[in-house]
Amino acid sequence: MEERVFNAALAGLLHDVGKLEQRARLDPWLPAPGIEKEGQPVHATWSAYFVQNYIPRQFRAAAQHGTYHHRPESSPAEDHTLSELVALADKLSAGERADLSADEKHPPRQLVTIFDRIKLKGQGKIDGWHYLPLKPLSLDVSANLGQGVIFPQKACSETEQIQGYETLCELLRNAAKEDIPEPEIYLENLLSAMQQITWCVPSAYYHSVPDVSLYDHSRMTAALAVCLSEMKSDKIKALLNAVQNDLTEKATPQEKALLNEPVTLLVGGDISGVQDFLYTISSKGAAKTLRGRSFYLQLLTEAVLRYVLHELGLPYTNVIYSGGGHFFLLAPLSAIDKLNEIRSQISRKLLRHHGTDLYQAIGFTKVPANGFHIGQFPIYWGEMHRVLGIAKQQRYVELGEDLYNEVFEPPRYGGNPDDTCSVCGEDQRKVKELDEEREEQARICSLCDSFSEQIGKRLPNASFIALGFGLPQVTKCGTAFDVLLEFGLRVQILENANSEINLPGVERIVIWAIDDSKNNQWPRAKTSVVRSLRYTVKSVPPMTFDKLQEKAVGGFKRLGVLRMDVDNLGDIFSLGFGETGAADNLATLARLSTLSFQVSMYFEGWVKKLCEHYPNLIYAVYAGGDDLFLIGPWDIMPALAQDIQLDFCAYTGEHPALHVSGGLAFIHGKYPIYQAAEDAADTLQQAKNLDGKNAFSFLGQAWPWTVFDGLIKKRDGLLHLVAHKKIDLESLEGPQAIIQILRKLAADEADEARRMKNRPVWGPWMWMGAYQLKRMAERMKVRTPELSTKVDQLREELAANDYSEINQWGVAARWTQLLTRKTFQGKEKKE
Repeated sequence: MEERVFNAALAGLLHDVGKLEQRARLDPWLPAPGIEKEGQPVHATWSAYFVQNYIPRQFRAAAQHGTYHHRPESSPAEDHTLSELVALADKLSAGERADLSADEKHPPRQLVTIFDRIKLKGQGKIDGWHYLPLKPLSLDVSANLGQGVIFPQKACSETEQIQGYETLCELLRNAAKEDIPEPEIYLENLLSAMQQITWCVPSAYYHSVPDVSLYDHSRMTAALAVCLSEMKSDKIKALLNAVQNDLTEKATPQEKALLNEPVTLLVGGDISGVQDFLYTISSKGAAKTLRGRSFYLQLLTEAVLRYVLHELGLPYTNVIYSGGGHFFLLAPLSAIDKLNEIRSQISRKLLRHHGTDLYQAIGFTKVPANGFHIGQFPIYWGEMHRVLGIAKQQRYVELGEDLYNEVFEPPRYGGNPDDTCSVCGEDQRKVKELDEEREEQARICSLCDSFSEQIGKRLPNASFIALGFGLPQVTKCGTAFDVLLEFGLRVQILENANSEINLPGVERIVIWAIDDSKNNQWPRAKTSVVRSLRYTVKSVPPMTFDKLQEKAVGGFKRLGVLRMDVDNLGDIFSLGFGETGAADNLATLARLSTLSFQVSMYFEGWVKKLCEHYPNLIYAVYAGGDDLFLIGPWDIMPALAQDIQLDFCAYTGEHPALHVSGGLAFIHGKYPIYQAAEDAADTLQQAKNLDGKNAFSFLGQAWPWTVFDGLIKKRDGLLHLVAHKKIDLESLEGPQAIIQILRKLAADEADEARRMKNRPVWGPWMWMGAYQLKRMAERMKVRTPELSTKVDQLREELAANDYSEINQWGVAARWTQLLTRKTFQGKEKKE
């Protein structure tokens, strides 16, 4: 990394850090002690104070330039270029304008959840602002009245606000003054610290709705400063004047033309072939290799991203988002000349190890200065995705004349069944016996074995992942770690903070904490390391899928395959802040960045906590970005799905336009994984086909979540009537005939409805059902009066609704039947 790049990134990252210091004061309008105000805003004096007192001496001069971004001419430095550069980056990053009038009361000094700013198809927040607590980023539930710290709450008192800022301020001071000699490691450590500490701190609040965090605004300012730093000083000054004049509608035609010129690249990366790579494997060893494959893709995304950053000489501040096989970043215009070569190098590395199974698409678009104006950035975001889509459709075009030899060259050997992997079907790698399966000719290749042994087996017990970055190495087609070495990445999975890091031959080390670190304890290394919080859902039961399905209650031993995602997410990003080009469109780079961060935090972080409510029962294939794929005993999966949906509603402040849909498929333990993935995807699509989405597909039908809540209550009522006491201690242990009557009524009604083309129907089945339940209740009066009363109540409830809910009762009866399938009389038997 060039010194110019580091200076721009550090100055941009710290330019507004004084807002944290300022808000921790009883009188926040007093300038910092010993700092000349020189016409600067008060927070700028506190930024200077922070830099002078807590930034190590060797980095202090660069950081000081950023504190003069409001008045570059007041900087004591001879050259004001870096201050002007940060001033320009700040204005582009803060495309959000003041949106409170001068006479409006300023809001609390707390961050409004970005979801409150979403409005889609006329649906917006309905009950006031929702604020994030002023606490370090954590999944801790004790610190926020039973919900995680990431959940919104009501505004706290002014005293509590000041106390919160004091705590956060002290944490950031300690992180900033850590004496790390390596500039790049110091910068990324500071970035990680700001994520954990300032994720909940508004970048502005006095004249604005505080919906963008200081973390997101600062890192995007740093990213833009890096991209703009290759410009000459006179161009920076001219652009800064043009942006300032444009905001006050005083820009000249020449300045408007300058604002239309590209200033940076918006780059996107997407690994294609993920679905087939994950799921086109046999059931042999699937439980051992599947989670390893999924986490490997996360590591591969990081390896490729870091490789791109290294080749372009960019710091991690320039990453907008990374996860789920995708990454997005800002790069300088000069990167155009390098990106095609980088693409070809990445393709060759992946071809060497994965053939054409996995392909890294990279696309980019140029963004002008006015592309960062409020409401304009989604245009370029959409264009980048369009170009990225074309790149995925035109695979390997970057190889040019080498396309035929690299892609279509026939394999040198293969076809021997003794060399064929029983998991993935590949016959180009070394294989060994798949011991656990105990089947003839069961083999596993070195790559699948590494997913199982090097990753999948170790991940459930891991607390940290150590990533060592060094020079890329050409490796043989072998293990997952061999592939990562092609991009210069070495990986070590660590159980706890006492584990010793051993990554020889690396230049720097990044440690991921995949859960909240206890007492801020981290593994030690012999060199300086970057410490970063990267929540990861790692739940993997220590058993095969065959054994896992045996954990299901009752005689119906099956697994439930659950897929869920956020409805209409593309529209939320492109239209959620307003129609493209509309005057009231609020979309900016920082807001889209904040939205990405908050959505992924739920799926990567909170879903992790929900899965932990079912220890050793949930197999987390994937959870991140905006979707998830979980496997577990079928009987617990509906409750988990409902928890995920309910908590997502709470997480978004009960926003009517923000909701998730899900689908649950039932499979046997030996069912092919690719087919299970498709079945679950079909059920998810069935839910999304429902008008309004916001639904859950279960037992062959899609239910709005509100209706599904009623379905659960009906099931609970039936369990109370007919279940054995080993399943429900309060059960009345009534006859299974109740279940049969309800299922028959529902089936007859469905047949009649089909004949009547789904119109409301009346028929003899209604009176027949009422008669059967009445007779049953009468027969029970003497021996089981309580059960008789409950059956009568059931009959009356059906009649009160004119049997309009008989379909729900029929499914609830089927659900109950599956749960009570095993008999408990004498020796337990299966049906």
